[in-house]
Amino acid sequence: MRKKLGYLIGKIFLDRKNKKTPKGKKVLINDCQKIGNYIFKTPLIKGLGEAGYEVYILGSKYTLEMARENPYIKDVIIDNSYRKKSTDIFRNIKTGFKYRNKFDYYIEMVGSIYLREIILMKLLNPRMIIGMKRKFGKILKMIDVVINPQKHIRENGIEVLKYFNIKEPNLNYDIHLNRDHKYSKLIKRKPLVLYNGTASTKSRSIEENVEKRLIEKLRKISWIDFRKIEREKSILDLCGLISQSDLLLTVDTGTSHIGSGFNIPIIIDRCDEQVYPKSSIVLEKDFNDENIDKYVEDILRSLYEIAI
Repeated sequence: MRKKLGYLIGKIFLDRKNKKTPKGKKVLINDCQKIGNYIFKTPLIKGLGEAGYEVYILGSKYTLEMARENPYIKDVIIDNSYRKKSTDIFRNIKTGFKYRNKFDYYIEMVGSIYLREIILMKLLNPRMIIGMKRKFGKILKMIDVVINPQKHIRENGIEVLKYFNIKEPNLNYDIHLNRDHKYSKLIKRKPLVLYNGTASTKSRSIEENVEKRLIEKLRKISWIDFRKIEREKSILDLCGLISQSDLLLTVDTGTSHIGSGFNIPIIIDRCDEQVYPKSSIVLEKDFNDENIDKYVEDILRSLYEIAI
């Protein structure tokens, strides 16, 4: 009885019987509230923008500053659904009603089965929904074009571009520093090494005693300028500092993806394949490793062999 009732509700609420053909080029991309999730989608955003599409994103106060510098983004719709809490559903409902029937395409890049995203899709009522196949192989009938999840989140966006016949997109992350920032005139006399051990979750952050040992080791390397990343007033200031660095030690968080945007060599504590940094040099090492300082020196010597 419950299964039949659930099926009936789903049929009434989720199925779109009168699908409409997109007439314009207004695109809304979801899941750009976190720094990493936004950066993953910058190749998709650039590909659509260069092809003449009018791109909007669902962002947050954390990604607003970066997105406003992106010339391929028409506007940022703020709903601040950052922590993925159950109360986000009310923000999604508000956004859905406010922008109902405004978009030709809605790109839903969330692969988890969240009721709030489903409701948002329904309320927005775009002409076409392009979405991911959900966990456990679930496919929502209200999604018009289903994209199979790829090995890395960045490649999900590339698959979407293929649907639009944009076959050779630029795969690089796209971070724009179009104005002066705090570190614009930074003068370096030594290789700059940055460290960040804090993520949005405790499980991905470095324990205090491990961090203390690591910092002590790195500060003993006399020929580098070592800095622990502190909270910046501006996200673009943080991007500016990272862009000036020669090596970044970080946990799996937004800093690792910003580093990838500038192709900075990265040593990362641990990371899964779906969100692995895309710099040309990436080394995955336990930050509790006794030889962590040796890895730092080896990478820098290989890059600056003549200067050292």
